[in-house]
Amino acid sequence: MKKHLNDNEKIEFKYLLELVSSSVNGTAPPIPYEGIKWQSIKMLAKYCSVEALVANAVLTLDKKYVSPEVYAKFKQELSAEMLIDGNLSYETEKILKAFDKNKIKNIPLKGYFMKREYPRSDFRSVSDVDILFDRKQADSVKKVFSKLGYTFLNEDDNQYHFEKKPMMNIEMHATLVHENEESYPLLVNQLDRSIKRDGYSYSYEMSHEDFYIYMLVHNSNHFRIGGMGARMVLDSYVFLKNHQSELDYDYLNVMLEKIGIAKYEKRVREIAFNWFAKPHAELKFDDIEEYILLSGTLGRVDVGTMINSHKTITENNKSKFSYLVSSIFPPKSEMQYKYPYVKKTPFLLPISWCHMWGKRLFVDRDINFKSGIKNRMSYTDEDVKLYKSLLDEMGFDGIGINNFGN
Repeated sequence: MKKHLNDNEKIEFKYLLELVSSSVNGTAPPIPYEGIKWQSIKMLAKYCSVEALVANAVLTLDKKYVSPEVYAKFKQELSAEMLIDGNLSYETEKILKAFDKNKIKNIPLKGYFMKREYPRSDFRSVSDVDILFDRKQADSVKKVFSKLGYTFLNEDDNQYHFEKKPMMNIEMHATLVHENEESYPLLVNQLDRSIKRDGYSYSYEMSHEDFYIYMLVHNSNHFRIGGMGARMVLDSYVFLKNHQSELDYDYLNVMLEKIGIAKYEKRVREIAFNWFAKPHAELKFDDIEEYILLSGTLGRVDVGTMINSHKTITENNKSKFSYLVSSIFPPKSEMQYKYPYVKKTPFLLPISWCHMWGKRLFVDRDINFKSGIKNRMSYTDEDVKLYKSLLDEMGFDGIGINNFGN
């Protein structure tokens, strides 16, 4: 598991953050540091999902710093993000209008509203659309999506997944967080506490305080179960830049303490303003900052695998090899959500394994056996020790929860 950045990577990340800062703050982009390679910056921007922000900043630089070829690539990148953003917005509003027509109460979550906090909506990319709804209306929701040309993929303990190729992925949340999470009782009544949005009959929104709390809960879960990337820190900065003067801090502080993320919130807020509120990003490159910078967008697969592996091995007194086998042939408790027939007819569990591997091998083609085995077998006690020290520093107890990727 990679734990630290080398000197060149530190320079590249610092410049990347300053380019991002110039776009969100509307300031002049920084002149490239000596030795900066645009291909590396472009790759880092993609890794952290801040392509549009970086492209926008680069396109406003004096052209003596950017070759025509590089300029054209960044311009193409920004145009693509604008097109994706427009299509996403159009499709999402179609869904919300259909929900209005069918009297389905809902609250769009996360990226839907965060996009509106940025200077331009295409500056904040999203991989899917998350919407909270009442599980009692699940049948109506499925009918709406079917009429709109979406395919129902599966459901788990708190989400219903829908897809319309090539780019629309919708997660309908029956709850904001999993029922086994400590924050669940404090976040469970959002549909009743929310405010109706102008121009809609059944679409609602959270208060600024509750939106911020939920964002922190979601991001802190990623921190604990595989990593949270720089964009999550950026979201905190952008939101607070827009709303910090109007927030009810008495309510916020009580809720953050009850949920157990007060220490986490304080540290992330400090990092966010050091990175993005100043002309030149201030980075300590301590263990926390490096963990974030190395986490890409939503976390690292190798870290998440290490966490799940160590947790399973410790709780069940297993070996790394037995965990590897169970990851190849997952138990019924895991497979029944992707393949509901397993719950009704457990003896078909081997058939579900065939379905899963057939899809991954011949449809998704997302298998890398070499890295999969390496992630499960090669982590060390030192890796686990560092990870636990990060949790302790951020005020979390124990090892990350076992739902990486949700």
